[in-house]
Amino acid sequence: MTNINPIKFGVTGSYLPKKEEKQDLVKNSEKTNVQPQAKKSVDSNEVLGFLAAQNADLVPAKTKKTVDVSKYVTPEQAERISGFIKGFEKDYDEISEAAVNEFPDLTESAAGSIALAYINASY
Repeated sequence: MTNINPIKFGVTGSYLPKKEEKQDLVKNSEKTNVQPQAKKSVDSNEVLGFLAAQNADLVPAKTKKTVDVSKYVTPEQAERISGFIKGFEKDYDEISEAAVNEFPDLTESAAGSIALAYINASY
């Protein structure tokens, strides 16, 4: 017998079949001793590198886009941005040099990561 029309005939609905009882999900979850998986820590640079690699085939390598900056940036803004970039490069060089002087076996990429982390923390 199917439950397509459980009321059957008549307005009063005097005949209703019993619904099947659903299994108690709480009891079933207690029986299956599922242990949570340990979360793995991933460096943000690795994530960005992975995402860049995923989209590498979407943008042709020979694509070249030129932007006329004068449409969007005034000369005063350009000077301010230029000053900021020069200050950033100076700070980056000083901090990475200090890291290499402190730890002589440090690679350039590790010194750069330290410099970026320090600069990001200071702003």
